[in-house]
Amino acid sequence: MRRQFNTERLIIRHAVEADAGDLLKLVNQKSFIKYIGDKKIYTLEDAITYIKQAFSEAHQSQGFGPYVITLKNQQLVGVVGFYSRAMLQHPDIGFALLTAFEKQGYIYEAAKALVENKSIYGINKLCAITSIDNSASQNVLIKLGFKPQGQVIIDKESRSVVSLFLYH
Repeated sequence: MRRQFNTERLIIRHAVEADAGDLLKLVNQKSFIKYIGDKKIYTLEDAITYIKQAFSEAHQSQGFGPYVITLKNQQLVGVVGFYSRAMLQHPDIGFALLTAFEKQGYIYEAAKALVENKSIYGINKLCAITSIDNSASQNVLIKLGFKPQGQVIIDKESRSVVSLFLYH
C-alpha cells in the first residue's frame, strides 16, 4: 500500500524517480555525510538506484521504510522514515533535511506524523540513533517523546558509537 501523510505544511510520500536530483543533493551535503555517513551516491543513476533499493524495496519487504518530505508545492525538503536495523530490537525512525530548510520545524512535523501513525505499520516501540554530537536531531527526538538510553556501538569493525533513544 502506498501511504501518504499530510500535515499543515508538508506531504510525506513515497519517493519517485523524479526525486533523484534532490536526494543526490541531500546525501552529499556535509551535514548528511558527517552525521549519517557517505552513502556512495555520486550520480543521478546512483540516486535512482538508491530510491529503488533503500526506499521502494524497504516498503515492499518490511511494510515500512523511508519517505520523502515535500512542501505543499512539491519542493522536496528531506526524508523521514522507519528503518529495520539488525543491531536494534525495534524499528527506528530516521530523518535528514536539506540544509536550506533547516530550523523551520519541518523534521519535527514530519517525524511526528509518522510516530503518531506507527501502529498502522504494526510498530509498538521505536528506537532512534544519532551521532553523539548531533544535538539538533537529539533535541527533535526528545521533543517527540523519545527517552535517551545511553550509547551503543553500531559497527564492531569501525567501533562507531551512537546515542540511542527509545519511544513507547
